[in-house]
Amino acid sequence: MEEAAFLNPASLAYFNNGSVYAQRNTHKFKNTQGLVTDESKATAFVFADGNPNVSGSLSYVDQEEGVFKRKRWGLSVSAPLNKESSLGISTRKSTDENSLLQTKVDYYQTVVGVTHSLDSQTSFGVIFYDVLNSKAKETKAMVGAQHMFANTATLNFDLSANYKAEEITDTIMYRGGLQFKVLDDFYLRFGGFNDKSKQEKGNGYGIAWIQPRLAFEFAIKSTNTKADLALARSERKLKETSLSASFRF
Repeated sequence: MEEAAFLNPASLAYFNNGSVYAQRNTHKFKNTQGLVTDESKATAFVFADGNPNVSGSLSYVDQEEGVFKRKRWGLSVSAPLNKESSLGISTRKSTDENSLLQTKVDYYQTVVGVTHSLDSQTSFGVIFYDVLNSKAKETKAMVGAQHMFANTATLNFDLSANYKAEEITDTIMYRGGLQFKVLDDFYLRFGGFNDKSKQEKGNGYGIAWIQPRLAFEFAIKSTNTKADLALARSERKLKETSLSASFRF
């Protein structure tokens, strides 16, 4: 439910309850020798309200990485188109600061998403990020699918690219994930991704404890980044740890 604020806003239309969500991420960057060269952190909050007719959410994200800081507010609205489909729109206001260059930039981005359920086990969606091209190289389209197997395992796959780029194939990103239900309330998660636009690839795993009203999630993600002379970036590894909690009412 809470992920709709950051991924596909249309999926929020399938929920009929409220939620308060908080997440904390920490990152460690390592060079090829395995030494920690930098650290960063991020905090996110989401307040969501799902209703049969119109659903909405308010989100806030605070990120810090070296000299770079970003604060982002997001407002999402979604509604069902029919029994199987829904439409969602998000507006995000971001403030990027660079303490070294002493710059501060404000900008808005719009995200449009559609979801469609083929049946109770299979669904797919289409998302358009930054449709107004507010920030260079961040416009992209994504298609995704999800299938549940016998209520015990869920498989999902996403594919995206910047459809306004000169070489679309250089901006392709694909990722997949698998979730297993163990015991009654615990879920194990595994995933991997490859992002050509950022020259990154990696994998991750996590565990979740989910109750009807309360949920806790823990995950570890490892990313390998290639060297980029244009960005003055050397090859490095990133390890991200995240912990989140949500309460539904």
